[in-house]
Amino acid sequence: MFVEVEPGTNVDRSFSMMYREIERPREVYAIKYPVQGEEQPVRITGWDHTTNQPCPAFACRVEESGDGVALLVFGGSGGLRFKLLEDETEWDCHQTHQWGETHLVYPKNAFIVYKDEL
Repeated sequence: MFVEVEPGTNVDRSFSMMYREIERPREVYAIKYPVQGEEQPVRITGWDHTTNQPCPAFACRVEESGDGVALLVFGGSGGLRFKLLEDETEWDCHQTHQWGETHLVYPKNAFIVYKDEL
């Protein structure tokens, strides 16, 4: 699997990397993420660079060179977008209480809620 992210309104840097997936990707609803120094559950979506709109975010276990198995969380061509779990506002890159990342690589047993578990 090849993950490629372009800089834009969601993230200000590009990213590209090849990963060897060891399970099929599943759509993600929430993860734990460090917010102001404390791990908190946050909602997550992918971000499409071209349309500047949300798209699905996915996660799957991958082989991480030298580190064994890890959990790769990835979105669209514009990366991932996050907001606090209780935040009901629309996804928008201009919301100051939302933020973006290119992707995440977490320990294989990290807290994650998949959409098919809701």
